[in-house]
Formats: sequence, structure tokens, C-alpha cells
Amino acid sequence: MTAPVHPGEAAAGATLPLDPASSPSPALAWAWLSALFARQPSAVEIAAHRVEPIAALMTDLGRDAELAPAIAAMRAALAGEDEEVAVDLARAHARLFLGLAGPETVAPYESAHVGDGRLFQAPVGEMERLLAAHDLSVARDAGEPADHLAIETALMAGLVEEDHPDRAGLAARLAGWVPAFADACAARDRTGFYAAAARLVATLAEREARGRCPE
Repeated sequence: MTAPVHPGEAAAGATLPLDPASSPSPALAWAWLSALFARQPSAVEIAAHRVEPIAALMTDLGRDAELAPAIAAMRAALAGEDEEVAVDLARAHARLFLGLAGPETVAPYESAHVGDGRLFQAPVGEMERLLAAHDLSVARDAGEPADHLAIETALMAGLVEEDHPDRAGLAARLAGWVPAFADACAARDRTGFYAAAARLVATLAEREARGRCPE
């Protein structure tokens, strides 16, 4: 499998910016979203949203009436100096996903949103097996279980780029838990950026699962 995930090891999220020549728009969208949830952003990654290929990707997504509100919310959160925006979004990322908000934390793991909500449950093993089926595994330095949103969406990017038949099953998997995750982000994300990104993941997953994700 080609970038954004690599044979033998799957990083928790892709790196920005990506090469538009090797990543068709739907795959690039998944890789971009994966990177957003993988880590706190740097000023360089914020700046990447203002140039190709990410700026064009956001413009394309924003032309879709259903996706436009989320893109608008993300653009609003990105307004400002790169360093200042990076600090604000890094703080929001840590608060939401790294436990700094205490009970207001939104766990970015499938296990937290299915079944009894306990972490490290069946979805971890299921995702490990799906990754292994594509000669992939979670990067040793990722420090996250295989059902982390960034890992599931990174794999999705690769499957979409290759038009692999497993893309439909992974999309259905994401559609089964990300809407609840997106709702929790909407209630707790003070910047609106990650709530909007989560809503994009949910919508794209639901479309992909129904076989009508726009190319």
C-alpha cells in the first residue's frame, strides 16, 4: 500500500502537505483528516492549509452543500497568524483528545463509542487484523491503539487511493461510531475546528458506506 500508510507500519496520521499528483482528491481528504486527529498541529501544518493541495481540497469540499458548513467553521478557526492558530488548536487538541479536559475529554477511539464504552475492546483487535491483512501495523512510536480515529482514517486513505474493496467495510465501521464522536466534539470543542473535522469524517464515511462518495 502506498502513502499515506506504508507497508509493515501504519503511522497515526498522514503528513501535510501531500503530493496531489499521487493522491486523488477523495484519498487526500481522508489523509488530511487523519493528520488533523493524529497530533497537535504545528505552525507549518497550519500554513499548509493556505496553499496547495490542502487549500484547493478545502475549496472543493466547500462546494458541497452538505459539507460547506463544516469547511466554513474550519476556515474560521484557521483565520489568524499561523503561530497563534497553531497554539489555539494545539490547546484544543490536548483538551479534547489527550485528557486535559478531564471528564470533558472526547476519546478518539472506536472502543469508547461502541459497546459498553470501555477502551481497548474488540475494535482494537479487529483493526489490528484489518491492518495486518494489508501488510500494515501501527507505527511503534504512535503510542495509540489501532482503533484510534487517525489510524482508521489513515487506512481509509490508502484503501480509497487503491480503490480497494475493503474501503466499503471500513467506511461502514467509521459510520458506526464517528457520528457519536462528532456530536461529543460539537458539545465540547471551543474552537469549532475539531467538531467540524469530525463531522466531515462522519459525513464522508456515511457517503462512502452508501457508495456515493463524490470523486
